[in-house]
Amino acid sequence: MKTPLLFLLLVSLSLVNAQTSIKSSLAIKSDTFSVPKYKAAAGTDLSTKTLLLTVNFGEFAFNEVKEIEGLNTSVITNVDLVYTKYPEGEDFTELNRKRIEYLHLMCPGVFSSNMTKWRIIAQTGCKNVNTAKKYFHGFVITYRPGPTAESFADEVSYIKSAWKHAPAFKDSTVIKTFQRNKWKHATVVCDFTGSMAPYIAQTLIWYKLTFQTKDISEFVFFNDGDETPNYKKKIGKTGGVYYSNTFCKDSVLKTAYKCLKGGYGGDVPENNIEACLFAIKNNPKIKEIVMIADNWAPMRDYSMLSAIKVPVHIILCGINSEFGINPQYLDLARQTNGTVHTLEQDISKLSKVAEGQTIEINGATYKILAGRFIKVTKNQNAVATVSSS
Repeated sequence: MKTPLLFLLLVSLSLVNAQTSIKSSLAIKSDTFSVPKYKAAAGTDLSTKTLLLTVNFGEFAFNEVKEIEGLNTSVITNVDLVYTKYPEGEDFTELNRKRIEYLHLMCPGVFSSNMTKWRIIAQTGCKNVNTAKKYFHGFVITYRPGPTAESFADEVSYIKSAWKHAPAFKDSTVIKTFQRNKWKHATVVCDFTGSMAPYIAQTLIWYKLTFQTKDISEFVFFNDGDETPNYKKKIGKTGGVYYSNTFCKDSVLKTAYKCLKGGYGGDVPENNIEACLFAIKNNPKIKEIVMIADNWAPMRDYSMLSAIKVPVHIILCGINSEFGINPQYLDLARQTNGTVHTLEQDISKLSKVAEGQTIEINGATYKILAGRFIKVTKNQNAVATVSSS
C-alpha cells in the first residue's frame, strides 16, 4: 500500500568511522510504500539485471559485493531501499540516512542519473525482533549493465555490417525523425558511447541515403573522453570529440571508427555540451545542431548549457513509456529554442513554456520549476535532498 507522506531526508554524507571526505549535492525523489513483507518483483526485461545489497536488521553497512563496482558504469533504472518498521512507532529516518550515506560512499555512480526511480519501502508485517532479523533489509538495485570490451567489439561489428546492408531496426527513432524533419546542411552531433550502436548505424545510413542532397554537412562524434579514467574527466574538457565534414563517405567512416575505437564512455554521464561547443567553434557560421542523444545518459556538462547560442534539435534514443524523457534534454531544447524528437513525436515551442507551467508528452507531465523541467507524477510524494559539508 502506498503511503501519501512527504519523505524528507537530509543526508550529510559523513559516515561514522569513514576516512573519506565527500563533497557532493544530490537530490533524490522517491515514493514511499508500506507492505507487510517485501518481495522483489521478477524481472521481465532481459536487458536489465538486479543486485541485492543486504543489510543486517538495525545496521547500515552492507556486506562487500564484488558486482557493486560495475554499477558505476551502468544505467541505474530503479533503487528500492527496504527496511522493517519495527518496533512500531520508532523513527527510522536516521538509520535510512546512514544506509544511503554508505551506498553513496561505496558506489557514487548509483546517484548519477536523474532518471533513476527511487522507492523507500517499509515492511509492517513484523511483530517481534526474531522475525525482523529474517526479513530482507537493504537495497534492491535494477540496472542496465555498462559496456564492456566484448560488448563494444560486437557493437562495432554491428555498425560495420549495417553500413553495408541496412538491417530492420527494432527502434527506428533516428531514421523516422530525419524522414519527418527536413534539416538542410545540418551539423549532426552524435553520441558514440556504449549501447548507442543501433542509433549510430541509423545516423550513418541516413547520411549514406542523402549523400547527394547534403541533408548532413558535418559530423561531430563524441565518446566522453576516449578511455580517460572517470576521476580525470573535467567538465568541458573531457575529450573524445571527433569532427568530419561529409564530402567523402570514406572520411566519415574513418572518423566514426576512430571515435568508436577511442573508447566507449566509461561512466554514465556524457559530454554532450562539450561536443556542441566543439562543433560551434569549428564552424562559427553554424545555424543549428541536430543531436543524437541517449535518453538514459545525463549530461556531464549540463551546467554549461547556457553557453550554446544556436538551436539544438535533439533526437532522443532509448525512450520507454515507464521512464519517459530525460528532463535535461527538454531543458537543452528550451534554452536554445530547439526541439525534441522521439519515435513518434516532434516536440517544439518548448521555449514558450513559462515558469510553473506544465506540458504533457506521451502521457507524462513535465513542469518548469526554477527554470528547469521536472517530471511530475501523481504519486510522487517524496523529495529527499542529499547534501554534504
